[in-house]
Amino acid sequence: MAEMINLNKARKAMIKQREASKAAENRIIYGISTKVRNLEKTRQKTKADKLAQKRLKPDDDNKIS
Repeated sequence: MAEMINLNKARKAMIKQREASKAAENRIIYGISTKVRNLEKTRQKTKADKLAQKRLKPDDDNKIS
C-alpha cells in the first residue's frame, strides 16, 4: 500500500519553500549586509557626537536680562 500524504501539509510546505526562496532573493536585491548597516550606524553616531561637542552650552553669565 502507498504511503498516506496529507495534502494540506504538502501544500503548506510548498508555499513555505516558495516564500523562503523569494525572501532570499529580496535580501540579495534590496537588503544591505549587517556589516554595512553597523558601519553606517557607527558613522551616524560619531557624526552626532561631534556635533554635540560643538554645541554651546547656555551659561548663567550669558543670559540677557
